[in-house]
Amino acid sequence: MEFEIKKGIPLPKHTRGKPRKYDLPLEDLEVDDNIHIPIPKTKITQEQKIIRNFVLRFSYKNPNKKFTVRQLADGIGIWRIK
Repeated sequence: MEFEIKKGIPLPKHTRGKPRKYDLPLEDLEVDDNIHIPIPKTKITQEQKIIRNFVLRFSYKNPNKKFTVRQLADGIGIWRIK
């Protein structure tokens, strides 16, 4: 069996686990900035847990940035507080 050697082929991006449900730009937030995520009222409680966990994991990797997540009437809000 013969194999062909190819040059200049970029390495594919390594993906681990499931893809993220929300790809939030937390690294771009400045202090007092807000992200509003519109979510139907029936799913706010369920989705809030997912978003809080995403923000918490980001905070562990970036200890100099602090966030708060709040439930709103029409969705969920994320504020950078530090």
